[in-house]
Parts: sequence; structure tokens; C-alpha cells
Amino acid sequence: MIDASDQTLIKRILHGDQRAFGDLLDRYEKVVYNAAYRVLGNEADAEDVTQTVFLKVYENLATYNPKYRFFSWLYRIALNESINVRKRIRPSVDLSEVTPVEAGTAETLLLDSDLEEQIGRALMSLTPENRAILILRHYQEFSYREIAYIMDLTESKIKARLFSARQRLGQILLTKGLRAEI
Repeated sequence: MIDASDQTLIKRILHGDQRAFGDLLDRYEKVVYNAAYRVLGNEADAEDVTQTVFLKVYENLATYNPKYRFFSWLYRIALNESINVRKRIRPSVDLSEVTPVEAGTAETLLLDSDLEEQIGRALMSLTPENRAILILRHYQEFSYREIAYIMDLTESKIKARLFSARQRLGQILLTKGLRAEI
């Protein structure tokens, strides 16, 4: 469960090697940004959160427990910071920059893009916690155990909240005329 290369970088950082922190930043900056963007739906806010997260990581790296994956610890910080920012800003977000994942015909791409945009809007109408759990499970493909660690909840609570979040997302999509197989 422990990534040796992360552990090496962490040891170097804790011994004052600032280039090692740059390496860590290069390795995880995009992942943190993407996590923040999925919660916030806004590039500028996601960039701000990314900077804040790495500042917190730098300031608190000595408290990191190496028995856990560094990535999970980092993701937990990113998710918590994103949720906190989302709670402070509350306005609606336009998710107009959705790109299709798979290639296909122009009609298929248009339908996929429209569906993805509607799902993105439905996700944004969920509470930050429900949105985070769905994103961690279905977009980031974390295990229940990893999500429990990141969200600081038990696995059974994660499963229950994931079920509720799926149900709520399904209801939202149904009101928009979409059948949801979540």
C-alpha cells in the first residue's frame, strides 16, 4: 500500500530538499487540480484550492503517517479543502467545458457530451459530501476503504451515503427526463 518513491520524496523534503517538493508537486498537481475542479466546477477556484492544498501539505508533511498511502492523505486534504471552498461560495456553476471520453460519430459525440453535461449539472446540485463520494467511487475508482479514509468515515457509512447519493442523483436525472442506471 506504500509507494516507495513517494516515501523517498517525503524523506528528502523533510530533510530540507526543496527540489523534492517540486518533484512531488509535479507528480500530483494535476490530480489535485482535477479533484478540486470536479467538486467546484470552476477553473480559478480549482487552481486556488490546488495551491492551498500544496501549502498545507508542505506545512503538515511531518504529520503524515507513512503506514497509509501518501496519495490518499493528499487526496483527503484536497477533497476537504474543495468542500470547504464549495460551502463558502455556493453560487451555481456552468459546466460547459465537457469533453467526450471516447471517439465516435459526430452525433454520438454530441449525445454523449450532452448527457455528460447533464450528469455534471446534476452532480453539482448534490451536497458537496454526496458529490465527493460519487466522484471518488465512480470517477476516481477508489475502494470503499480508501474513500472511508479520505472522508474520515467508516466503510459502512460510505456505502450507505453512496447508496443515498446514487438515489438522489437518479431522482435529479429523472426529473430532467433521463433514465439513470447508476
